[in-house]
Amino acid sequence: MEKPIIATTLAGLFVKKNAWNKAHILWYANAAKKLKDPSVNQWANRPDYFRGVDEVMRRLCPALKDAERTVRARRTFFDSVVRYIAENPEVRNNEIIAYFKSLKNKYRLALITTNTKHALEKILTATKLQNLFDIVEASEESEKDDKLAVFKRFKAKYGNPAVYIGGDGEDSFDYCKQNNIPHIFANLENTKEIEEVESVRNLKELKKHLRNLS
Repeated sequence: MEKPIIATTLAGLFVKKNAWNKAHILWYANAAKKLKDPSVNQWANRPDYFRGVDEVMRRLCPALKDAERTVRARRTFFDSVVRYIAENPEVRNNEIIAYFKSLKNKYRLALITTNTKHALEKILTATKLQNLFDIVEASEESEKDDKLAVFKRFKAKYGNPAVYIGGDGEDSFDYCKQNNIPHIFANLENTKEIEEVESVRNLKELKKHLRNLS
């Protein structure tokens, strides 16, 4: 009989979210420099910053098709993530990583992420997490930042996990509710709580929740 699956996110659990938050700011800064248009930076601090990517990419690469622009935008973004991690190794949550390693005898660890497969190899290498996950479901390069598409692929292949431990993406938790998947918000960076989603704020609380798994 196969071991049950604990499905997880990457940002905000194993790696601090700064690696991604700083990357999109850097992405817009680089785009503003290339376009010689400082107004591009206005997107960087907006909560819907991802909406500006298509607009900026149309200006940067007018000859490319939409799908090609999406691939190029994601590659340059994730290059920024990898560079940030390499320069700031303290973004690793070492105690969390050690704890999950201790669970591998009892559970399979799955990563569900919108990082692309190509970028994820570099990110896992930079964070020294290459051997942590038994299952990895990542975005295709042609996809935009859509966690639901990745989650649906995962469920089609492996069924429901024993629990999903996610970041602050409410769409993932809505999907879990609709599909009867137990879920926990890993709010280790003390951000805004998500209504009707149980959260943990530290390793002690996380251990308590996972000890109660059936």
